[in-house]
Amino acid sequence: MNNRSNSQTAKRRQSITSEPIAPTLFKLTLPMIYALIAIMGLGLVDSYFISYLGTTELAAMGFIVPISFAMTSASLGLGMAISSITSKLIGAERTQTAARLISDGFLLTVLVSITLSVLLYLNLETVFTMAGADSTTLPAIMAYMRTWLVGCVFLMLTQVCSSTLRAIGDTATSAKLSIVLTVVNLILDPIFIFGLGPIPAYGITGAAIATVIAVFLACAISMYYLGWVEKLLLSELPQWSTFKENLSELMGIAIPAVLANIIVPLTGAVITSIVASYGAAAVAAFGVGGRIEAVSLIVVYALSATLPMFIGQNLGAGKKERISEAIRLSFTFVFILQLVIYLLLLVAAPLIAKGFSDEIEVQNIINSFLLLVPVSYGLSAMIILVNVAMNVLGRPRLALYINLARLFLIYTPLALIGRYLYDLKGIFIGISVGNLIGFILAFMLLRKALDDHGVSLLKQEQVAVKM
Repeated sequence: MNNRSNSQTAKRRQSITSEPIAPTLFKLTLPMIYALIAIMGLGLVDSYFISYLGTTELAAMGFIVPISFAMTSASLGLGMAISSITSKLIGAERTQTAARLISDGFLLTVLVSITLSVLLYLNLETVFTMAGADSTTLPAIMAYMRTWLVGCVFLMLTQVCSSTLRAIGDTATSAKLSIVLTVVNLILDPIFIFGLGPIPAYGITGAAIATVIAVFLACAISMYYLGWVEKLLLSELPQWSTFKENLSELMGIAIPAVLANIIVPLTGAVITSIVASYGAAAVAAFGVGGRIEAVSLIVVYALSATLPMFIGQNLGAGKKERISEAIRLSFTFVFILQLVIYLLLLVAAPLIAKGFSDEIEVQNIINSFLLLVPVSYGLSAMIILVNVAMNVLGRPRLALYINLARLFLIYTPLALIGRYLYDLKGIFIGISVGNLIGFILAFMLLRKALDDHGVSLLKQEQVAVKM
């Protein structure tokens, strides 16, 4: 089994470091598109079935989602750290070192998840009261979270497993985990929420039970695959010196990555608060725009899950020219793709606006948003790719600085200036200009990070001409 596993890892590495770049990236990214659709479906499934319980339960989920996201951001950061380092080790054919690091990373994930779960469990009422929950929604929130926190460790481990599988080049298995998670949740949600046969109706608690069972199953499958098939989870405990070294390396990436992830929704919240000064219709239309943006960027998010692994493995293998070519191809692809999407949105804008609202005011604002904001989605897409690339290049703090600059120095000031000059349309213009300035900043920092690794974004013939 071990030889077979090593052979599979070596075969994937050979493909990632030697085969034509564009087809390889396509093959790696396609499964992640399916995975992202499944992940988006997971939230919709919960909301759909819970909506039948009533407005109170649905409102409770509105409070739960941002808190649960903050919790799982820790595992996303740890997963990013593990995958960034692992991809370079796999590329350098240091499989045993990678196995030790992955095992230590999983142990760290367990410790972090248990600590966070216990702290939140002991302070549930305080946290959600501060978040704005009242006596109506609080009982439903407590009922859901007390069960959900039991499975939080499995959820965080599953996310880390998924990141690790992508790091070794197995994006197909990573995608299957997400699909399994969504399908199992889809089947179990109505059973535990409304009851079936001997299983009583648990209401909103049933949604949490379904999620816990689904993540436990996905976690068991992924741990089996990484431990038994890939032989990348070691049973023996680490030596303290090795664990301490790996812990330091992992946290050096994980902490900035977590903070960078949290800043993204925070930026959206700040812009929403500025838009809110124009009333409920403006907030509703802006919310529609946000959902359209999420769908428009789904291919970009999928590519952002695979490009760092491609960079990492080729960096470990010393194939620097493949890194620069992959980045150039990715930038060109997402820019053209988002330009095409913008043109399609322009044509379909009236239909989209009518599909989301019957109110003329909301429709007009949606049309204005689709005219002014998606034109910069190509720039936003490239910023996303720069941010994830920074982690595998060993510059996670630069990704954090980019997001901090976007929040405090670019988006918020430009939105306020735009509001002063052109009202609501000015805010939308400010977002697009912010994407342009944000990309220029991100690109400059990316070039600096690549130069530090001896990687040039210029093609070889251009370098030769310069010399």
